[in-house]
Amino acid sequence: MKRIHGIAVIFCVSILIETLGSGEGKILWADSSSPGSSPASALLVDGTSISLSEAISEALERRPALNQFRHQEIAQKEVISQARSAYFPQVSASYQNTYGNSFLGVFLFPGYQYFDISILSVTLNQNIYDFGRTSSHVSGARWETRKAKARLNQEMLTLNRDVTVSYLNLLMAQHGLATANAGVRDARHHLAEAQARLSAGVGIRLDITQARVNLESALLQRIRSENDFKTAQIELARNIGIRKNPHFIAQELSLERFKRNIRLEADIPAAYQNRPDLKEVEDEVKEGEASLDNVKSQNYPAINGIAQYFLASIPEQALGIPYIPPYPFSTFNVGGVVSVPIFEGGLIHHQIHEARARLASRNDQLQEARLRISSEVQEAALAVRAAEQKLDEARTAYESAQENDRLVEKAFHVGTARSVDVVDAETSLRQTREYLIQARYDWAIQMVRYRFSLGTISLPVDGR
Repeated sequence: MKRIHGIAVIFCVSILIETLGSGEGKILWADSSSPGSSPASALLVDGTSISLSEAISEALERRPALNQFRHQEIAQKEVISQARSAYFPQVSASYQNTYGNSFLGVFLFPGYQYFDISILSVTLNQNIYDFGRTSSHVSGARWETRKAKARLNQEMLTLNRDVTVSYLNLLMAQHGLATANAGVRDARHHLAEAQARLSAGVGIRLDITQARVNLESALLQRIRSENDFKTAQIELARNIGIRKNPHFIAQELSLERFKRNIRLEADIPAAYQNRPDLKEVEDEVKEGEASLDNVKSQNYPAINGIAQYFLASIPEQALGIPYIPPYPFSTFNVGGVVSVPIFEGGLIHHQIHEARARLASRNDQLQEARLRISSEVQEAALAVRAAEQKLDEARTAYESAQENDRLVEKAFHVGTARSVDVVDAETSLRQTREYLIQARYDWAIQMVRYRFSLGTISLPVDGR
């Protein structure tokens, strides 16, 4: 696999450890790109390390759909050359050799036995003027090529979005799995503490029961996180175009690089300029105009120049004509042909009406596409704003749970809080941490989708 490296890698989770007075570690979420952040927990997994840029590059090379659109663009370029060939001279040659004999000829023409005719002819036909028939054909082929290119660009844009979103989902799943592992570790630690206090005669059995319930809940959450992690790996492999799941491990990257200010008054016109699917519809309109011009040109004359060279050889006495030359003879003709359509049963008339109706339909399709894109941009902007609110709420909830955990832990050490309260506080802290992880990556994913609605996705250069 190109540009993909690393077999057994350590995925470092972007978390900080806040050490309390009790010496017990508490996991604190922080951005991996934040200054001074140092990963203090690691998830050891076997897999293939891959960056976002590597994932996108692999997908661009592997996906059969992209190759399909590339081949369509190449084929359409050849159609342009085919249409342009009408501008150049058309040269053709033919050779004919005929042998014949007749019983009747033997009686009608004394001495007649057979004839063997050889004829070689070379014809040159040059289009002189056709009132835009050829030029409109070439123009239509060019717009078809631009449509093929727009379809390719749209497929590449969609591929970039899908790979980026699946990569972010994998990162989120990795963080979620690390958090779930930390939760299991904390739950086991509290169970051991509860058992130790009960053995020392300073605890109660209810603390042990509560700690066991908390541990089972943490183990169940880890199972869910492991399943989400494996599902995200499969999704990324599928979007890259790999049938066998190589167990990718996503590398850390800063989510801030996906941030973009939302200005709908400027972003919607920008989407009209950038969206490949809209450009495809615009090219369809231009192609429809060229098709209408081509059909109209059928009403006008076509002027062609013709030159022909003729070489023949007929044996002496053939057909009983004594003055036929016994040696090959040749001649040439030069002239022109003017073709004027007079009546074709209304064919051209109906073709013109058909072309006009198709052009009107494509114009309606263009307006509908503009309306659809405007709605998509606005809906994507609303989704980003909702994700931002969700992220703010998650941060507030996490900070509150963190403060509550600190106060409960302090109260427990001075004897004003129970062990059950400590477990509840840490459970709440773990849940708000998971909610914060999901909110952060959901915001990044919605921002990627907003960029996609604008027709551009700014991608990381090195995937970090």
